[in-house]
Amino acid sequence: MAAERLTLKFAASLLASWAMASGAPAQGTQGAMFDPAPVDIRQSVPNAARPITPNDLLTLREPKGLSLSPDAKWVAFVVGQAIYETNGYRSGLFVVSTAGDQRIQSLGSAGTPHWDNINQWIAEAPQWSSDSKTIWYRACMRSGGHFQVWSWNVASVRRQQLTHVPGDVESYRYLSNKRILFLSITKPPQRAPSTGAFESGIRFTGQIRPYQTISVLDQLKAAEESKHESWIHDLRTGKERPATTKEIREWGQEEMESGDASEVEKKVFTQYHVVKRSSSPDGDHIAFVYVVDDPVKSSTWSRRLLLYSKSTQGWFELTPDAYFVDQVWWNADGTLFFTERDGHGHSPELWKLIPGSTDAKAVFKAKRAEYVSSFTSDQTGRFLSCVIEDNVSPPRIAVLDTANGVIRILADLNPGFGSLRIAPVERIEGTNRFGDSWFAYLVKPRDYKIGTRYPLIITTYRSGDYFLRGGSGDENPIQVYAANGFAVLCFDVGWNRNIPVGDFEKKLQDWASPAASMEAAVQQLNAREIIDPERVGIAGFSHGEEIAGYAVTHTPLFRAAIGAAFYDPCFYYLGGADWWSVFEKWGLGGWPEGRAKANWQQVAMSRNADRIQTPILENASDTEYLIYLPVYRSLLDLGKPVELYLYPKELHVRNQPKHRYEIYERNLDWFLFWLKDVERPSREKEDQYRRWREMRRQDRASHEPGGSGSRATPDAGYLALE
Repeated sequence: MAAERLTLKFAASLLASWAMASGAPAQGTQGAMFDPAPVDIRQSVPNAARPITPNDLLTLREPKGLSLSPDAKWVAFVVGQAIYETNGYRSGLFVVSTAGDQRIQSLGSAGTPHWDNINQWIAEAPQWSSDSKTIWYRACMRSGGHFQVWSWNVASVRRQQLTHVPGDVESYRYLSNKRILFLSITKPPQRAPSTGAFESGIRFTGQIRPYQTISVLDQLKAAEESKHESWIHDLRTGKERPATTKEIREWGQEEMESGDASEVEKKVFTQYHVVKRSSSPDGDHIAFVYVVDDPVKSSTWSRRLLLYSKSTQGWFELTPDAYFVDQVWWNADGTLFFTERDGHGHSPELWKLIPGSTDAKAVFKAKRAEYVSSFTSDQTGRFLSCVIEDNVSPPRIAVLDTANGVIRILADLNPGFGSLRIAPVERIEGTNRFGDSWFAYLVKPRDYKIGTRYPLIITTYRSGDYFLRGGSGDENPIQVYAANGFAVLCFDVGWNRNIPVGDFEKKLQDWASPAASMEAAVQQLNAREIIDPERVGIAGFSHGEEIAGYAVTHTPLFRAAIGAAFYDPCFYYLGGADWWSVFEKWGLGGWPEGRAKANWQQVAMSRNADRIQTPILENASDTEYLIYLPVYRSLLDLGKPVELYLYPKELHVRNQPKHRYEIYERNLDWFLFWLKDVERPSREKEDQYRRWREMRRQDRASHEPGGSGSRATPDAGYLALE
């Protein structure tokens, strides 16, 4: 689910993890600390009803992986939690009985968070032994340490480090018939470059990322290729050794290149863009996950599944029309399970393929307005553990009986949360002037009164039937906004398009269509007399920043913005080789003053700064802030309201708890100030409000007769609000 909320586009755009790309442990490359104290899920918020606060959202306990034991008696699950006081994160490993008594046992800390290359904490399921007595989990138990496989005995709660391979375990697979763990590991470069290696000049080839405020030497060191190896850990003897080529071909399950495949498998690679493979227990069948990213084959990007048989050397597409195939796994009896999402924000559907069949059968489909995900099955396939949530309830641990479709809650990770005053949510849909459908979730203000028009905040990028916490990037506290008298529209930008190389007009639709959809949504809410169309704000993160940046440049709709940014000719120069090819694909390649000049003029905010009349607050990581400077300086030179905050030791996703809390608070202040003329004064905020009042004074003066300001000229086809 998290991967869907932050997909390719701007998040991948920033290529933010210069250090983590080397395979080095994340803990040394970002500022969030590891708090070794285990998460305590017994603690709860006060039962007395009160408005929700930023701290309530910051400290929510989140599931970070779960697994059902083979005998279906226990669910093991990992929980993560931000701790403001230590500016770090705690983790915890738990087991809960499925028998109905809901006995929850803490097994202690699960180690450091599993940060990905943009600083998202990626969930990873624990694994069980065949006898349901032992839990394995890939963990790093101290800052700066290595990830190894650790084991927990459920009965004794005894924990021990199981593997001791050189480097970091990236993944592992339990082969019960062999009594081994098949390990994929990453080893750092054997020798770090010496100081003398950089005493001469370094020829620039575009392979570093100039826009990042990271020294060339550090980038080159981080780019040193780590060594990837496969190892075997024998569970009977404890001995470890490198895997043979034959073992790698037979048991390797991870993402792979076509060169690593057998000659027969290469036939699949020639026709499909394969991103993952998974072999059946008997080794005869291979499930290939592939993406459709060719505009000739599909106008929208998708991720699908096909099945290959070694014995017949044939294959068939199992999900030829799917939008996004997510989870894929084999049960011990050879049954293939997979989940599929429709791209409309709804819960994934669970399917299975019985051995010998070519038709998948539906196993489970959640109720509308309910989101069920992260499935794992027992050895029979009847029972599955899962995570269940909805728009107003954080994720909980549950078990599903596929025989009757009944879900039972086993563990509430945030007891007492329901006693807080939570604003109601409804889904709205429509079609924009381009003919594209859209959907969003309206969170009405707390104590909403029919007939009262409220200021509106639109959050962007991804939304769905899941818990609406902070929007993409988790920087906009949705329920806190509602508690402070705002209506909030959690808007989803829709499917990712496949764009023909160099077709700028089609690429333009990725930004123009969402803007038109937001206009249509505002019109709908205005017609229902819910919102005040003169007090609409927008908030963006990652690809949502592009959406917000385009919108404030091309429509006069918004009176305040947080996270409104866009690509700029300056970034074209600074992007490096990866970005030069992306811009070429979009029709923005080549010298910005040459053939792409007219295209840049349409989208670059710095070239249209005189049209922007929306006060903009920008939160940026210290590894990315250079790309925000063109529009910031342009607005500043024009005397327009703009403020830019830089957060040290952060990658694309700002994950330090103190930074996250500060962003929650300041974002709320910004919208209160510009959309409601409300201040929340305190000694710490005196300078903030002094600056903002001066911005507002200058902004209003520029719109008086004789002033230099004017509202943005609408695009052709823009539908003005009545």
